[in-house]
Amino acid sequence: MIGIIGLGKVGSTVAEHLVLRELDDLVLIDIVKGLPQGNALDLSHMASELDIEVKIKGSNDYKDLEGSDIVILTAGFPRTSDMSRLDLLQKNKAIIEQISSKVMEYAPKSKVIVVTNPLDTMTYLSLKITGFDRNHLFGVGSELDAARLTFYLSSTLNIPRSSIDTFVIGEHGDSMTVLGSHSKVDGVPVKRLLNPSEFTDIVDKLKKSGAEVISLKGSTTFGIAAATSSIVESVIKDKREVHLVSFYLDGEYGFRDVCIGVPAIIGKNGVERVIELKLDEDEEKRFKKSVEVLKKSIELLMEDEMYRGYLA
Repeated sequence: MIGIIGLGKVGSTVAEHLVLRELDDLVLIDIVKGLPQGNALDLSHMASELDIEVKIKGSNDYKDLEGSDIVILTAGFPRTSDMSRLDLLQKNKAIIEQISSKVMEYAPKSKVIVVTNPLDTMTYLSLKITGFDRNHLFGVGSELDAARLTFYLSSTLNIPRSSIDTFVIGEHGDSMTVLGSHSKVDGVPVKRLLNPSEFTDIVDKLKKSGAEVISLKGSTTFGIAAATSSIVESVIKDKREVHLVSFYLDGEYGFRDVCIGVPAIIGKNGVERVIELKLDEDEEKRFKKSVEVLKKSIELLMEDEMYRGYLA
């Protein structure tokens, strides 16, 4: 069974994607009375039309998470177009603390995937609160950033998206690191296909893309739902595919005690193995800066006495 906590626009769209993939039964949890039940009923009608045999339950009681193999955390305040993801830190930290405690109580053997922004910091906080094995609790990370990069490369080069492999690591935010040396078109590094100004322009578009979607339609939903459901499928089907997830580093890439986007093999045990790519000098510099940004956000959490016990 898959549990989803938070049935706003993101959570409900994630639920839709999971039903369409026919991965497992769902339990939808939200504190708003009627919201998860209504989503469950609506999604059940959709499944019936498509001859999809999954059971979907909506509940306001965290106890119904019992038996979940995977729990997805999407609850929290949404980002607005004038906010960075880190601006959400003060608003969403209390929500993540509460729901992480409930997951620890009712689904202690589950794999947990964090979607709530600021993604990397909320993943770190959830991991510290639950005390889960780091392989079993991680964030969606840079998966969506890589998908967006693929879109911009495809549009610029006028080539099929299926021909493109992209790698974006670091913060799911402004300090993300685009790996031009590892992002390739049919095996050819994109930096060989683009001049420096074209590459810089695409990276700028990528960094602004989330805010652009939010300014146009109010929230990002479809992209993040697709990224999340792809990762969930890799866990449930033990596909051992490479995904870009926010993972707690313990020496990988030379850093410790931070959750940050890195490529990893995802299978039935969650993160099976981190892939340590060789970075060029500029990529190393940018990745280090990203680590520093996230370390500062952890320091902001430490300033609140409520969280010191978890993070010390």
